[in-house]
Amino acid sequence: MNKSKELLKSLGFSDHESEIYLSLLDKPEGESIDSIISTYKISPEKFEEAIGKLVEKDLVSIKSNIMFANDPTHFLSKIVEEKRNETENLLQEFYNKASILERVLKPIYLEKRLGIKPEELLESIDGLDKMEKRTSKIISEADEEIFVFAEKFDWYEDVQKNFKNALYRGVKAKILMMVIDEYTKKRAKELQELGAEVKHCTEKWYPVRGTMVDNNDLIFVIWATKKDVPRPLHYKPHYTRNIGLIRVFSDAFKKRWEEASQIK
Repeated sequence: MNKSKELLKSLGFSDHESEIYLSLLDKPEGESIDSIISTYKISPEKFEEAIGKLVEKDLVSIKSNIMFANDPTHFLSKIVEEKRNETENLLQEFYNKASILERVLKPIYLEKRLGIKPEELLESIDGLDKMEKRTSKIISEADEEIFVFAEKFDWYEDVQKNFKNALYRGVKAKILMMVIDEYTKKRAKELQELGAEVKHCTEKWYPVRGTMVDNNDLIFVIWATKKDVPRPLHYKPHYTRNIGLIRVFSDAFKKRWEEASQIK
């Protein structure tokens, strides 16, 4: 029993708690509480504490002042489950702290070694509403040209005022979209009447839209999708002034623009 006692102690039970349970294993009929108190000669306070823990952990049960040892499989499984939950909570807490620390340290690391700040490379935007407001702002600051890559351009109303003002100021605008139904035909015609160039994208549309201004500002959103799922699962808009990222978008836009068809 010495090995069993040591194992119980390693699980957090005291000498008295371990001894009481092990002694009850040999007594299927149980033992009276008075007898246990006299056997171990411990103070009522210590005894109450020991019994309270044994009952709480399901090592023993009490009926009519008689204490019985419970099935070890049951209480040991419960202890293991409690420890698993405790470990998972500690691990999650540790992970959260590590994630916060990474967000604090990584920008310093990158800035000192690459000479750029991460937010200058790609800035996350919280939702489409804020994306529309940011898009309207960069359009209002356009000096030369605006490229828009949008399947239906159904968010045009959100940027309409600044878009019109930009065209009135002589800014050139190219809109690449899918002109496939009455709604998009009407939208395309409206844009053409304002002086914007509009073309129909002839290739299959992929889940991305964006606006580029003067080769200086790019705002875009990419939808995350799965095969056979008709609607986007989620999205995250981003903004950048990084020359490399803007060049990628610009080259892709110009290639599709050249391959696109004129709208009659």
